[in-house]
Amino acid sequence: MEDPDLQGILDHLLKAKGFDGRHYKPNYVKRRIAVRMRALEAKDYRDYLKVLKADPREPSLLFDRLTIHVTEFFRDPEAYRALKGTALPGLPEPGKGYRIWCAGCSTGEEPYSVAMMMEDWPGRPSETPYEVLATDIDAPSVRTAERGDYPSSALGNLTQAQVARFFKREGDRVRVLPELKRKVRFRVHDLLSDWDPRSPSYHMVLCRNMLIYLAGPQQQGIYAKFAQVLLPGGFLVLGLTETLLGAARRYFHCVDVRHRIYRRTEHGDPP
Repeated sequence: MEDPDLQGILDHLLKAKGFDGRHYKPNYVKRRIAVRMRALEAKDYRDYLKVLKADPREPSLLFDRLTIHVTEFFRDPEAYRALKGTALPGLPEPGKGYRIWCAGCSTGEEPYSVAMMMEDWPGRPSETPYEVLATDIDAPSVRTAERGDYPSSALGNLTQAQVARFFKREGDRVRVLPELKRKVRFRVHDLLSDWDPRSPSYHMVLCRNMLIYLAGPQQQGIYAKFAQVLLPGGFLVLGLTETLLGAARRYFHCVDVRHRIYRRTEHGDPP
């Protein structure tokens, strides 16, 4: 990030969108900026910075490239099967109900998948409620998730029974039924921002395929925060290409290395 024009791009994006690219891995940031540079035929960072400052639409277009939107219903189906076999039976006592957090929810396919998994979990007493909190840094993605309106082609990983039970077909679109939608609460939230110290405790946190793009210190900080809000014995679920390393290992132990499922330890409280 030593190039002053690259720094200028990140400074302008921070002012315009509140997104601090310095927390992300440099190569990732450079690749994403390069996509916009090619689209505009900008020859270097200085050239692109001029466009970024002159065109009020460009900060949003760059922000869209820098945030991750790849998702689908029951992405990596084997991971969900592992959750059913490993995590759900071992969740801490529900108390008044199970609380699950999907961090980096994009357009909502993951939290709705988690809600469907909870609905289909035979080990959950029917009278025990649950709630899925779904957050993402990108407000348009969160609005899409709240609508729960998707193309029919998005349902490839679902069974016909799941489609019939949880969706209403409307032409070539499908809409999440209100009964399932009420189980999921969406909110715009940046994981790198300050967290409310009064955050409730969760039984499970899913943060899949997002932390891999962050620099090491930012990853460790978020792991520590997840440990703060997880109940002892609660589960942290990462993406299949992500591995929990470093100081954060004192807060978690791995229960399924293949599917990146970690359990909050009873000791080693984070600061």
